Amino acid sequence: MGFGYLLLGYVVTYVISITAGSMGAGSLALLIGAALMFWGLRELCNFNTSFLPAKWLTFAIFALGLCRLWQDAANWFLWQNPIAGVMTGVITWVSFAATLLFHLAVLYAIRVLALEVELKKIASHATYNTVGVGIWGALFLLCNMPAIGEAVLPYLNFSMGLFNLTYLISDIALLLRCAKNICAEGDEEVAPKPSRFAWVNRMSDSYNQTMDKLKKNSRADGDAFMRQRMEKKQQKNNNSQQHKKKKKK
Repeated sequence: MGFGYLLLGYVVTYVISITAGSMGAGSLALLIGAALMFWGLRELCNFNTSFLPAKWLTFAIFALGLCRLWQDAANWFLWQNPIAGVMTGVITWVSFAATLLFHLAVLYAIRVLALEVELKKIASHATYNTVGVGIWGALFLLCNMPAIGEAVLPYLNFSMGLFNLTYLISDIALLLRCAKNICAEGDEEVAPKPSRFAWVNRMSDSYNQTMDKLKKNSRADGDAFMRQRMEKKQQKNNNSQQHKKKKKK
């Protein structure tokens, strides 16, 4: 349906590119990730047009990848780049805007599609992630305001990094849920097929095991709570009966 390619492109763009960037190849990861996300969103647009804005925003991410490829090539081949400083500043702000808008567009489209197929938990997950992305965006702006003092800046940077990590992990979990639970019409009764990517299957299995464990613990806690409630109710009834007997005497 497209969520598999979107998930793979998302991981390449926002996770693997960090590691690749330390080796001077972050631009290649951005280009590959943007292409994969475009392909996935292109398929998703066939099911819901809410994914159209996110699909077109992948072109901005791809363009950023080309700009960073130019910077990486200049470092590889020791080229002279007279506008390196200005280019870095422009890329930083364009990357922020593209990242923020892309996440908001994808999460909105997922929420619309989830409500359409009556998966309210996935819609709520998308809403929570939207709030997390919004907080990250606000913290990014605060960290780059000239009026912010140096004493506060380390705490803001830490908070921004924490929200960045949180929403990335939560978005990956959300896309896994979408890939597992949302399918094309007519495929509802078909058993889910394993992904061609082994790491996706491992992440899905780990997520399923965690959710099963949480459900079992929640069920056990609920049963214990009901037992305690029944015991208290029974004890209250017994005390009430004993009190009535004493009154009769």
